[in-house]
Amino acid sequence: MRKQTLITMLKERQIPFEERDLFADYGGFGSSVHVVLPSPPHAEAEQVETLVLGIPLSGHETEELPFGVALGLAFIEYIRASGSAIAIRVAFLGDEVSRLPPDQRKVSHAGLQDLYTTVDDPEHTLLVYVDMDEAPQSLVIHHGGRERISALTVVESLVNVWNAQHIPYSFAVPFNELYKLNLVEGPQVISRTFDQEMHALYIQGSPVQKAGLPLGIGRVPEEDSGVLSKERLAEALAAYANSIHLVMGNLDYHYIIINYLGNYGFISESLTVLIFMLVMGVSLFLVLVYSILYRKMLIIQWRVFVRYFWIPLVFLVFLVLALESAGALISLAAKHYNLPLSLADYGRAGFKLVLALLFLSVFFPLLDFLKVPRKANLYGNAAIILVTLGVFIAAALHITFIPIFIWVLLFTFLGAIIQIPALVYLCALITPLWALGRLFLLLQVAVGTLPFASGSLAALFLAENPVTSLYLAITTLPFMLLIERGTMLFRRSRQKKKLPSFLLRLIPSLVLISGTLGALVFYTQKMQMYLPPPPVQRIIREAALDPQSDPILSIQTTTLPFLERQTLSITLKARGKPQCFALYLEPEAGVLPVIYAAAMPFELNHEQNSIDFILGEGPPNPFTTELVLPRDFSGWLRVEALYDSWDPTIDTLPPPEQEDYILQVIKRVPWFSPAEQGL
Repeated sequence: MRKQTLITMLKERQIPFEERDLFADYGGFGSSVHVVLPSPPHAEAEQVETLVLGIPLSGHETEELPFGVALGLAFIEYIRASGSAIAIRVAFLGDEVSRLPPDQRKVSHAGLQDLYTTVDDPEHTLLVYVDMDEAPQSLVIHHGGRERISALTVVESLVNVWNAQHIPYSFAVPFNELYKLNLVEGPQVISRTFDQEMHALYIQGSPVQKAGLPLGIGRVPEEDSGVLSKERLAEALAAYANSIHLVMGNLDYHYIIINYLGNYGFISESLTVLIFMLVMGVSLFLVLVYSILYRKMLIIQWRVFVRYFWIPLVFLVFLVLALESAGALISLAAKHYNLPLSLADYGRAGFKLVLALLFLSVFFPLLDFLKVPRKANLYGNAAIILVTLGVFIAAALHITFIPIFIWVLLFTFLGAIIQIPALVYLCALITPLWALGRLFLLLQVAVGTLPFASGSLAALFLAENPVTSLYLAITTLPFMLLIERGTMLFRRSRQKKKLPSFLLRLIPSLVLISGTLGALVFYTQKMQMYLPPPPVQRIIREAALDPQSDPILSIQTTTLPFLERQTLSITLKARGKPQCFALYLEPEAGVLPVIYAAAMPFELNHEQNSIDFILGEGPPNPFTTELVLPRDFSGWLRVEALYDSWDPTIDTLPPPEQEDYILQVIKRVPWFSPAEQGL
């Protein structure tokens, strides 16, 4: 076993350690091994930072120790030899990796949950979670999770150390706004650690990534094309440990990551505010100059805008109707092709948006009947007002959103004053082009190649809710107004060049139709390639008094009454190698008993009609435990054995065609109180 091999190596190197059992508190059948390195001399005199290096012991079954564990040992040896300016704990965590699907898991990150109990000062503690089974060629940094990100000093110090030591790396998500908007959820480890008010980074191994990709570009020197050694990474981690400064008053959570030619840089919160003020000042100055030079024309334009402001509102109503119609059509198509309606993917969301724009193009010719002077300027002014409002709302909500709306405001303003149709169309489309890296990352989310992803934005687009459609319509309306402005300007040029009138509406419609067909083809192919088949979940229900001589699941119980209590001993034994046992206690009369004592944690189930005892994966077989219950309790014991691999001696059905397989063997036996048993 990995744990025993690790303990043997620690003893051979005379490294003190603590083995922490996970069963009593978290239901895990494994244990963690913690090594606390000597604290620096000034640790007791003043507050110092603490680095916790978390390394999962579980993973792919191999005879050798995983690379992460070997790296942890090398890091311990390096710190013992060179010393450290901060407190350091290296935790080799048990029961971190689950082989069961999420709906079948009862224990998740038991070793990590136990690690949290050892932290005395969370605000000055940084968890670096290293998840590597094999020696990597480059490293991937995860620095956020569930609407939160790590502080700038935590991330920037790591990048500076790796740059100085030529460690190839990349950021899994280099766009903080995607974390802030919960478009990418991030590793569960980081989210849980943030909930404990601790700082966290999640580091994985990855193949070397080539320059030129819009996502995940990091420093990859040519001389570092081979795998990274544990000694080299241990030295880099030690250097990083000595560079950590978690001064609470100086932590910055509103920074921006920039990527330039394969290098990463950072824009702090204060610099972001200065840039925002500078851009707003320049913009206001340009508006002031423009208004002075063209004041007579602006007065006429704004009189027209005040008089015909209801036209953008008509646009808004049509866009809401288009979104609702597209959503209804997609729901009907999903039901027709038996696609899960709960699947919130970006392919379907993009198809709905493009389809809504196609429906909206049907209403465009109706606008030609509106005799409005300076209609193109009307659309431009309306777009500027909407986007300007969005900038101030973004600034009030979160400073991270400001850069997004600054670009939108800039190109909206240009699109509203430029008189060349092609440039107006470009200004309307350049913001999505500027966000190409973010869209590429969300595309990875759509096809399922990016882990730790969140489908919250896709769920927002796919929600069948008029209020949600109104919100999306307001967000996309400025771009539609600019497109319509470009169409108006194109009409003026057509009048001079005598172009056929049908081309005025044909070109935008062809673009929208092409986009719709392209989205439909992509979505269909993606569903065929990436939509996993439904998992094979088979259930075998065994009778309480099974006449078979060798049942799949056997239960042996004994009781020992004492005063007003009874001690119930339970032994579970299953054929083969079950991945997990599940144990439930169901009362006969519907009144749940008081559990005086149990060797593992327990909780009420969602229906609150049974007590669920929490057991992890990899149990001993047979498995024995004890419960202390009221003496008069009688009811039912429901036991399950879960298998994640097909065994012909247990499952007589044909083998499954895919790897996603779960066999659930269920047995329910009555339990009688000692009085009913004559005890």
